[in-house]
Amino acid sequence: MNKNPMQKVREALYERLTNFDFTEDELKDKSLFQLVTLEMLVIGHRNYIGTYTATCRTLEELFGDKFWHRDEKPENIATEVHEPKTVVN
Repeated sequence: MNKNPMQKVREALYERLTNFDFTEDELKDKSLFQLVTLEMLVIGHRNYIGTYTATCRTLEELFGDKFWHRDEKPENIATEVHEPKTVVN
């Protein structure tokens, strides 16, 4: 039962987001930043937008680079190389 604080935050976000029909499998490879962002998008503008930056900043201070870390899976990585198009004025 002794979970690290980051795991507790993730589980709390999982619990809130599963109420919106997301499964844990859909959420488990997301970074903590992505989970916070998704939660803010799902909740809407009900006085939460003003706390978004403060929330992200506080979590980043607590967890450092782990806040942004996401385990990359092959299906999440764009593999095609696209050449930039020339711009004609």
